[in-house]
Order: sequence, then structure tokens, then C-alpha cells
Amino acid sequence: MDSTVWREPLLRLGGWGLLAATLTALAYLIAREATVPAIVKNPAALPKSSPTSQSAYSISALHRRLPPAALTEVQRYLDFFTTKQRRRVEDGLARSGRYLDAYRQIFRSEGIPEELVYLPMIESGFMENAVSPAKAVGVWQFIEETGALYNLRHDDWSDHRRDPLGSARAAAKLLNHLYETFGDWDLALAAYNSGAGTVKWAVKVNAKARESTQFWRLSLPEETRNYVPAFIAMVLIAKNPSAFGFNDIQFHKKIVFDQIKVSPGVSLTLLGESLGVDVDQLFELNPELIRGEIPPGTQPYSLRVPVGMRERVLARMAGSRSAAGDYFVYHVKDADTLQELASQFPNRFANIQRLNQIKDDGDLLNKRFLIIPL
Repeated sequence: MDSTVWREPLLRLGGWGLLAATLTALAYLIAREATVPAIVKNPAALPKSSPTSQSAYSISALHRRLPPAALTEVQRYLDFFTTKQRRRVEDGLARSGRYLDAYRQIFRSEGIPEELVYLPMIESGFMENAVSPAKAVGVWQFIEETGALYNLRHDDWSDHRRDPLGSARAAAKLLNHLYETFGDWDLALAAYNSGAGTVKWAVKVNAKARESTQFWRLSLPEETRNYVPAFIAMVLIAKNPSAFGFNDIQFHKKIVFDQIKVSPGVSLTLLGESLGVDVDQLFELNPELIRGEIPPGTQPYSLRVPVGMRERVLARMAGSRSAAGDYFVYHVKDADTLQELASQFPNRFANIQRLNQIKDDGDLLNKRFLIIPL
């Protein structure tokens, strides 16, 4: 991750950008009265996790593992998020409803704390098209180099950093790797923000001086020092919004979809119009397709489509709702003939003819798409 990833751009993120951009200036925005923060003074005021919880972010765990000064910083962010940035937090929480269930499943499968699913609240406000000044992209704010390490391809046709689900899987693997590197979630989060090299150097300096190598004792960039307590505060809010006065969050509906395979080069607009499907939904479900087309290549592309569309494809293109097993949607080109299809799909040609009800080249020319069984 780039060290400026968490600073969201005003140009693309609008109001939410102001939240992250002002985190480094928080010390100037919050009064520094010498009072004992509520989270330190009265932890019972906040909801506790289950007694069996091993979470690093339950109230009891925070009191057990964080020094008082750290709890003070967390409390400052709680105050900040519930007052000056209240509306932006509400908006981010509302957008989170689209992905949280899917993200929890991904993070459980990776064996890392589920609370990390709230990291986009700090990174992007759960905005799919977020772009930072350092060109970090998407809900999880990957720069191109880091994204490439986790199979988030970026070329002229697609940018898989914009895929909210694929990038979540990449983020889970990256966070797991950082935890394995540092053995501590605060350090892992710091490395997600500033890069592992920055954190390793700070740890090395403290170790050489025989000082604590806890995150809270390291000399790190200011934005990284703010990043971890801000995240902890956001987790506490996101896990129980009503405890912090967020009582009317209108959570977006969770993302649901079918998937179909589509041949390279197909326009989403053409596909949607041919199937009678809202084209905007196709773009919304596949934000990684930056040109609105299936990328060129030799293999069909797994495209997210609205629930029920898989059957609709069979009904409209093949005249049947019966299960055809796995298949892909093939875009018929002007130069296609039955002879060429027979040569291209020799073992499936009879099934292609039957499924698509084509007997001659005239039938083929009347088709925009074919169902090709796999």
C-alpha cells in the first residue's frame, strides 16, 4: 500500500475525501482538555463482545492490549466521527451494507479478524470508484504495484482493483501476509497504510535502541500514527452504530448476482439491450470493466449479472429454461458461418445447433448471440 492511500481525493470522493484528508490535522480540530476519555473511564458504556470472542477489537481486548495514551487517541476519534464527521460516517456505513456479508465470508475463509471488513470506512467510505492522489483505486485502495502482486490486473480494458469483491479477497490475503510478517494487528494495519518497509524500519530502530516495538511507541509518519486509532474507533462505531447515536442508517441492500460466461469483445450495452436487462446494472455489478466491454482474449469472461438473468439468457437465446449445464454466451460476428463454427467447436457443434435452433447460415445471421455449451 502507498503511504498516502488513506488520504481520499476531493475530486473523486467529494465530501468523504475531506474525512481522510483531515485525519492528519485532527490534533488541530479537537480540543485537548486534560480529561479522562470515556472509553478509559467507563468501558461499560460501550457494548462488549461475546465472552468467548477472541477479537482484538472488543472493548475488553482493547483495554487489555492498548496503553492509556492509545485509548485516549481512540476516544478522540470517536468524538471526531460522531460530531464533525457524523454525516460522512453515516453515508459510509450506509454503503457498507452492500458488501459486509460478502466481506465477512471472505475474511473468515482467510482466518483473519472479521472487524477488518470495516477498513474501507477509513480507506474509501465503501466507494467503488474511489481514487486517491497516489492513484490508489477502489474500495480497498490498491496502488497498481500492490494490486499486481494479488492478481488485480490493470490494463486498457479492465482494472480489477475496482472489483469490490476481488479486491476484498486481495486485501484479506495482504492483511494476512502483513500479520504473519509482524505478528501484531496494529503493526499490520500500519503497514497496510504506509508499506511494510516503513514499519520494519521503525521496528528495527526501536529494537536497536532496546525500546518497545509496539505500534504506539514507533516513530512513524503522522498519517500512519493516526490511521490505526482512527480505524479502531471506526470499528467500535460500525459494530454497534446505535451505541454512538447512529440510529437511522439506511443500509444499502447487499449485493446479489448470478454469473454467466461471455465471449471476449462483447459490449455490455449490446448484451444488456439484447437481453432486456438494465445496462446500468451490468456496469454497476462489473465496475472493473472500464471500457464497458469484455476484454479481448481467448477465454470466456465470468460476468456478474442480475439475479435471474442466467435463466433469462437461456430463455431468450435458446428458447428454453431447461438447465444447459455450464455455457458461455458467444457474440456472432458478421463473418461467422456454420462451417467455421463446426471447425471452432467440433465436439460441441451438434449441441450448438440444437440448443440455438440453427440449421443453416441464414439462421445464424439472424442471431446476435449463441449459447455455447462447455
